[in-house]
Amino acid sequence: MFGFALRKPHFHTPQKYRFPALSHIPFINRLRKNIRHFSRWARKQRLEAYRIYDADLDEYPCTIDIYGRQYYIAISANKGPAKWQELGESGQQMEIGQALQTALSHFPNTEDVGPTNIHFKTRKRQRGEQQYNRLSQVGDFHRVREKDLLFWVNLTDYLDTGLFLDHRQSRQMVASIAAGKSLLNLFAYTCSFSVYAAAAAATSTLSLDLSEKYLNWGQRNMKLNELAGKNHRFQQLDVLAWLEQKPTELYDIIVLDPPTFSNSKSMKTTLDVQRDHVKLIEQCMSRLTPDGTLFFSTNHRGFKLSEEELSAYQIKETTKQTLPPDFRKGKIHQSWLLKPQD
Repeated sequence: MFGFALRKPHFHTPQKYRFPALSHIPFINRLRKNIRHFSRWARKQRLEAYRIYDADLDEYPCTIDIYGRQYYIAISANKGPAKWQELGESGQQMEIGQALQTALSHFPNTEDVGPTNIHFKTRKRQRGEQQYNRLSQVGDFHRVREKDLLFWVNLTDYLDTGLFLDHRQSRQMVASIAAGKSLLNLFAYTCSFSVYAAAAAATSTLSLDLSEKYLNWGQRNMKLNELAGKNHRFQQLDVLAWLEQKPTELYDIIVLDPPTFSNSKSMKTTLDVQRDHVKLIEQCMSRLTPDGTLFFSTNHRGFKLSEEELSAYQIKETTKQTLPPDFRKGKIHQSWLLKPQD
């Protein structure tokens, strides 16, 4: 029998495992099917971090990601049927933990789910910089491989882990055009796009973000891959205020993946990606070389690109190409490539 505390899950290992209630069976079967399929797929793709459950069943509104030997489970607050809501946070964690352990028990050489390798988070609607707020001070980092690169992830201290798995294909897309080019990474977070570009022989990268701790994290990622150097720079600043300034340097590639909304006290103005995206894109395009490329992405579910206001540029939607196969529940992001008109 499992037992969970609300914020820091803890398991009591049973002397004899009690088979879960019959209502768990569809969930267990789905987990078994997904684990079998995606573990094979991940091995072929050389991935240690990927999603095995994407809220596939409405009765179990959660996602389950694997990071190496760790399991990261995010439960969507206030979703699911009434019976699920009545369980409460600890009951939901217990049901998911039981089902996951049972599903994993069908595969050889698979560790039991335990207190050191399972991490629960409850996802609620976030505003501003809340997604970046620190939740705890554990400081437990794990190293994971994505293709030929390594990244540090933290599954305990923040709502997000430091590596957005849904942008795996986006990173590869940017890397595919980065050789011999300069890259500007705006709202860089932990700088995974910059790492990919540096590994693909970009001449330089500049990563800008308001958060010093995430830029430091990004520098650790760069060092982890033995890519650190004077050509790969990191600068803490208000990106919106920086974009208001007159451009002093042009870049071959710009990555623009802003938060949906931000009203951080450290920023001079608020950011609303739907309201402000035209201005943001125009400011980025003024910093591109004549044959440069802007990669623009947003995870705003209801976002609509104002193509008429951006008709001065070549626009190609890349959402289908950048959504990886392990993310199957709706559009977790939308993306476009923009270039100056010929």
